[in-house]
Amino acid sequence: MNKQKNGKGGRGIEWCDYTWNPVRGCQHGCRWVMPDGTVAECYAETVAERVAQKAYPNGFEHHYWNPELLTEPLKLKTPSKIFLDSMSDLMGHWVPAEQVEEVLQVCREADQHIFQLLTKNAPRLQEFEFPPNVWVGVSAPPSIMFGKPLSMTQQRRMVERTLKALRTVDVPVRWMSLEPLSFDIAPLLVGSGLQWAVIGAATNGRLTYQPEPEWVANVLDVLDVQGTKVFFKGNLEWSTWREEFPNDASTTRSSLITALPEYLPQF
Repeated sequence: MNKQKNGKGGRGIEWCDYTWNPVRGCQHGCRWVMPDGTVAECYAETVAERVAQKAYPNGFEHHYWNPELLTEPLKLKTPSKIFLDSMSDLMGHWVPAEQVEEVLQVCREADQHIFQLLTKNAPRLQEFEFPPNVWVGVSAPPSIMFGKPLSMTQQRRMVERTLKALRTVDVPVRWMSLEPLSFDIAPLLVGSGLQWAVIGAATNGRLTYQPEPEWVANVLDVLDVQGTKVFFKGNLEWSTWREEFPNDASTTRSSLITALPEYLPQF
C-alpha cells in the first residue's frame, strides 16, 4: 500500500490515508476537454505511463491481478481510510467477479479500516454485497470514454443511470467524486441519497481550471439540504473551506466499444 501525504502541505489523495491496488489497469480511456480546448488524460494513466511504468509493462489498459497484495490491509493495525482502486476500477467489466470477491473478502476481514471504492461502472455494483466498512462511490462522467466523445446530454444521462444504480447499494456510505466539477450537475443530485461528495477543479498537468462559482454554490445548496458531507480537493478555490467526512467529526477552515457497457449512453 502507498501512504498518502494528506496533511498540510502534503501531496497525494487528501481524503484517504493509503491507496491499495490488488487490481491494476483500466480500460475506460477517460479524457476531459479543458476550457481552453486541450484534452487531459486520467491521472492514473499518466502515472502508469511515467513514474510507475515498471508496474505496467503491458500498458495501463491491460488488466493486472496482484494477489500477493491482498494481505496488506490485514497487516496494518491502525484504523485507516484505504482507497482500494486508485489505479484501476474494481467494478470494471474486464475484472473477473472472483477477483472482486477476493478483494471484498479482505475488506470484511480487515474491519478496522474504511475502504473507499470509486467506479464509473455503477450498474455492476448491483452484482455484489459490500461489507459496511466499504464506502461505495461513483465518479462524474468524463468528456471522452472508450474513445468516444460524450455529449452533454449523454453525460447527464450517465449521471442519472449511475445514481440510480448507486441508490440500490446497501451500504452506510454512498458517495460521489465531482472531480472535476465540469458542468452544473446540481439538479441531477436532488434525491441522490449521497452521504458524501468530493468536489474538485479540473487539472491538466500543472494547469488548474476552476469550475464556475455558480456550479459549486448550486451543488452545495443541494447537498446541504440532503445532509451530505462535503470534502474539497486542494485544487479547488473556495471559501469557506470544507474537509468533512461522513460519520466523523467534520473540519472547516476559512480563507465502451465491443458490446458497450450498459451504463454508457448509446451513440
